Amino acid sequence: MIRKTGLLGGTFDPIHYGHLALAEAAGKLCDLSEIVLIPAAVPPHKQHRVITDFSHRFAMLTAGVEAYPDLHVSSIEQLLPKPSYTIDTLEYLKLHSVGEVEFYFITGADSFFDIQSWKRYRNVLQTCNFIVFTRNGNKNKKLHTLLGQLEYNKNDTAWYNKKNNKFIYTPVHSLPVVSSSDIRKRLARNKVVNNLIPQKVREYIARHELYQDCKYSGTTLFRQTSAL
Repeated sequence: MIRKTGLLGGTFDPIHYGHLALAEAAGKLCDLSEIVLIPAAVPPHKQHRVITDFSHRFAMLTAGVEAYPDLHVSSIEQLLPKPSYTIDTLEYLKLHSVGEVEFYFITGADSFFDIQSWKRYRNVLQTCNFIVFTRNGNKNKKLHTLLGQLEYNKNDTAWYNKKNNKFIYTPVHSLPVVSSSDIRKRLARNKVVNNLIPQKVREYIARHELYQDCKYSGTTLFRQTSAL
């Protein structure tokens, strides 16, 4: 029997209810057996920005998914070459997975719009299916145009590429409007974040005094980080 595994990557700095809602919605949409959250060690698009140490982000993720039995956390990108490219992670997982596995990469439309700039993006599309969430019709039209350019054709419930035998699902879903950058700003200003992140994540942040020395300037957040 083929195991259907969802993959949700990101910086997760920190994890929040938006991430968890995205994972849950993807799991229900495609009847996934499990969903693996993969924190990036060194995100290619954030190489010149300071991010919280991997050990902290991994620990917060682990605490954040405790109440979700179908969600798991992988530290694989800490072991792979840096920066963390999606294709490297996919190929490693495909090579080392036990039994037959079909991967479903979970992302938002804003990220998928840049797919052609990803390292070996055609290999990425050949390796896994995608679940691409959109929030409104306008983005859906833009996404459908891109999918046509990538040689995907509309199927009954998804888009299908007969060359690589992969599907891309494009659900329009009302997900919580929350971002990690906003949470960091709130924490730096001692504002309440109870409705944005799980309690155990809040407790971890308080225990390790994360995000307290943030200095907000314009649209970029700079901070000092320390290892566990």
